[in-house]
Amino acid sequence: MSNNIKLENEFIYVDIDISHGGKPVKIFDKKKNIDWVWYNSDQQKYFNPKKYSDYDSQWIGGYEELYPNDKVEIIEGNEAPDHGELWSSNWKIVNQSIESLEISTKGYFSKTLVNKKFKLTKNKLSVRYDLSEINLKKFLFKLHLALPINNNKIYFTFERFKKVDNNFGNIVNSKNLNNFLSLINENQNSNDFLYFYGVDGKVHIQDRNGNKLKLTYDKETLPYFWIFQSRGGWNNLNVNVLEPCNSGLKDIEDAYDQNMIYLPKSDRYKTWYTIEVN
Repeated sequence: MSNNIKLENEFIYVDIDISHGGKPVKIFDKKKNIDWVWYNSDQQKYFNPKKYSDYDSQWIGGYEELYPNDKVEIIEGNEAPDHGELWSSNWKIVNQSIESLEISTKGYFSKTLVNKKFKLTKNKLSVRYDLSEINLKKFLFKLHLALPINNNKIYFTFERFKKVDNNFGNIVNSKNLNNFLSLINENQNSNDFLYFYGVDGKVHIQDRNGNKLKLTYDKETLPYFWIFQSRGGWNNLNVNVLEPCNSGLKDIEDAYDQNMIYLPKSDRYKTWYTIEVN
């Protein structure tokens, strides 16, 4: 059973599930009457993941984080959980008010202490992370922000892109994005997964009615940007997942060997992102 905390002001209403991932499952623009989170609320009552649960077979969305890994891989000699440990973890309330929430958890695999703070300021939601007592030499930290598809367009600057897997996806080829960032419609029996390099930390999304969302994030600690997109082609889902990340590759060892990963110089990692609606 989920335990949801609500934050609200005159511009935004936010619903956060602290039982599973401490994640926003609704970010509702009250002025435009639009929800910017893809979340299968009908399945929430059945969603009860355990430690080391399989991720893809039960994923129902929300604005999550993946840590300390994405794919199942060996970290420090042990097999890490699928898509990390945070998405299935229960979080405790540290502080709470009408427009802010601070929660924390301790990783069951990494033993890292993770603190997360949400704050509403007019039409903006700010989320800050403080990971401490990190005893891993290498790790992935990735935002996993699931947005609905509604004839959306995505705008951001980048230097180059690369498919995560050349054998996965049917929208993009090695040289052309085609309509991956525009004309994003439902039920086209298509999907794809890309890395983007040289992104400036500012991403704009616009739907068919001109409603806009701006994602801003810490490009120093999250220097890479991934997008997973399904237009009905993957598990029949219609979802666009924006993924600022500290790693430029899915495999942590490959990213480390190719110097494509940001790692803090201490046992502490801090980062942030904001969502602005207008």
